[in-house]
Amino acid sequence: MSTENPIRLDDITSALENCADVFGQLAALLKVIQEKSAEHLDAARLAALGWAVANDMDNFAGSTMEQVQKGGVRQ
Repeated sequence: MSTENPIRLDDITSALENCADVFGQLAALLKVIQEKSAEHLDAARLAALGWAVANDMDNFAGSTMEQVQKGGVRQ
């Protein structure tokens, strides 16, 4: 039998909300780096890749948070 307490629903929601916020900020930062480093092609490409990943994770965390808020969590 596990001695750990299950995570609370509001803790999950808070964690996902914070993840979405941070990934959104990271995406915005990488977008600026991409735009400002156009003359440095490699840096711009890396920033564009980072932006795409951060943007995808922002969307994933945000949509997961919405699912938790609307439908709860099942075990």
